[in-house]
Amino acid sequence: MLHTIFNRIRAMFHRQAPDPIVMSLEQRAYLQSSVSFYQRLDAHDKQRFENRCMAFINATEIVGHDLEVSNLDEILIAASSVILAWGFERWHYVKVDTVYLVSGSFNDSSEFQRSDSNISGLVGTHHLRGKMILSQPALHHGFANDNDRHNVAIHEFAHLIDMADGDIDGLPRQLAKHSYALPWLDLVAKKIQDIDSGKSDIRHYGATNNAEFFSVATEYFFEQPRTLKRKHPKLYRALEDFYQQNQADRLRADRDAKKAL
Repeated sequence: MLHTIFNRIRAMFHRQAPDPIVMSLEQRAYLQSSVSFYQRLDAHDKQRFENRCMAFINATEIVGHDLEVSNLDEILIAASSVILAWGFERWHYVKVDTVYLVSGSFNDSSEFQRSDSNISGLVGTHHLRGKMILSQPALHHGFANDNDRHNVAIHEFAHLIDMADGDIDGLPRQLAKHSYALPWLDLVAKKIQDIDSGKSDIRHYGATNNAEFFSVATEYFFEQPRTLKRKHPKLYRALEDFYQQNQADRLRADRDAKKAL
């Protein structure tokens, strides 16, 4: 069981107040080569992004269960946390204190390489509260391919943002405000119906429930914002308002700048 893994790992580590961490040249190079969101920032914002990554790493224990955690692993996890919270200047992920990195997908019984080992990320609740589990291969794949609308770390951090009000229900605090709640819930219901009827390009896992729809839509928003804006304008505008980021225009400006070179 997952709690058995955590108890065994927890016993191996004595938690101490972490020393301040400064981003190394190697870590900065990983950001520049692997994280397209970071690549599109100007010099000032790149420094802010680096500082926020280091703040996350400094505050969060990242533990390898059956592998050794690399600098690249840490940077990709931290970058995922910063990307979603970029529009929230003072955001802190108070709902997670430990990220466990594992060597592959797993099932509900924490078994690997089984026919039902199809879980690549998990945010803990109840006795696992404050814990996140990520498959290392899935983590890396999420940043190696920006075109598949799938990034497991983005997905799981979206759940944490959703959980900030206490529940993972697909209705984060800001969207839960009265003026937003009903339009958002109506939109989600319509989009899930479209997925179920085969009339949507949104990943089918998003039709599982409202919480999974929010995380799957968030992946789409950050991986292919221009396509989301074109095909699902209402959904794009809702996520743009929520995350306080206009990803479609940011991507268009970046591509126009590259063409002008």
